[in-house]
Amino acid sequence: MKRIGAIDTLRGFALLGILLMNVMSFSMPGAAYSNPAAFGGDDWLNRAVYGVVHLVADQKFMGLFSLLFGASVMLHIQSREKKGQKTAWFHYVRNFWLLIIGTAHAVFIWDGDILTVYALSSFVLYLLRGLSPKWQLVLGLLIFFSPAVVYVGSSVVVAEASPAELAALEAEWQPGETAVSEEIAFYQGDYWSQVISRFGEESDSGGEAVDLYYLSFLVDFFARALGMMLIGMASYSWGIVAAKRSDAFYRRLVVVGCGGGRPLAGVGLWLNQAMGWSATYSPFVGRIPNLLATPLVVFGYVGLIMLWSRTPLWAGLQARLAATGRMALTNYIGQSLLGTFVFYGFGLGLFGSVNRIGQLGVVLLIWLLQLWLSPIWLRHFRYGPLEWAWRSLSHFRLQPLRRAAVAQKVG
Repeated sequence: MKRIGAIDTLRGFALLGILLMNVMSFSMPGAAYSNPAAFGGDDWLNRAVYGVVHLVADQKFMGLFSLLFGASVMLHIQSREKKGQKTAWFHYVRNFWLLIIGTAHAVFIWDGDILTVYALSSFVLYLLRGLSPKWQLVLGLLIFFSPAVVYVGSSVVVAEASPAELAALEAEWQPGETAVSEEIAFYQGDYWSQVISRFGEESDSGGEAVDLYYLSFLVDFFARALGMMLIGMASYSWGIVAAKRSDAFYRRLVVVGCGGGRPLAGVGLWLNQAMGWSATYSPFVGRIPNLLATPLVVFGYVGLIMLWSRTPLWAGLQARLAATGRMALTNYIGQSLLGTFVFYGFGLGLFGSVNRIGQLGVVLLIWLLQLWLSPIWLRHFRYGPLEWAWRSLSHFRLQPLRRAAVAQKVG
């Protein structure tokens, strides 16, 4: 299968961008991922960094990564069809192994894994491959925006919740000092306690309001992934993510995407701030503006990278991003390994002790490391180590890995 350099560059860009959000999960109590008031309080620097990352990254890079996953599914299917090979068997086997890899990642490294969501979504995605690009786009947008209905419905129910249920919801959204201290101590603790906890039984949720809180996040996770994957399939068919459209087309994407999406996300941020990051508003209706803004910003990023890929500007960085994107699975798991090592107790144990500025420093170091190592690895090997393992499992035979071995075989 012939690689498309622009897609690899875009994937590398998306992969590095995802770390801007994931580092919050590695380093801070869970509520702080979505609520800047949950940890760090009213410190202006905490709020400022959260606001910038929210506008630039929150949902946007996962959306871009999901779009590229859908495009890659279409690329693999069409490539095998051209060779007269079976597509359904390979697709399901390939993504079954992705599910296994994602599950191992979630259990043994970090419970914020996205690979399991992607693998499960791909099982549905294959059934929709035959839709025309237009209908893939329409259905993708409907699925992507469907959490807004859940948010509104949840807000109506929560408004009628009892004082006890509202107190339980508040405790999840804005945990008290004792709960925060316990969470920090837990993640600064030993590795196996954290692994074993992921197999533990869930305690009583605290009522319908808390159930809706978690349900809204679950629906949001799957709907945004599957919806954007369908949009990605359509985008691949139309040549959008492969740099096949005109410069004028990509400039329009940048103007409409970033020019429209960023202000919309900013309005949502302002409204949440005005509502005091309320537990009855922010986790529900307060998320709608950013949901609406995300596809716009995603395509704004697509336009920017596609335009950049046509120029010699910072060609070395483009090549490094492409190499990072070619090793996306290895680098994604690598980010989790490095992030948890820095912040969890089995490593440096810095969980809860690094502010958001410090977190950005960790992100920068991981970026530099992966941009440096990925091209070096690919000079000697055809695939990243996890890409090679995934490919070998999918084909039920070991794939050639070393470039020298491949060259000798071809010669």
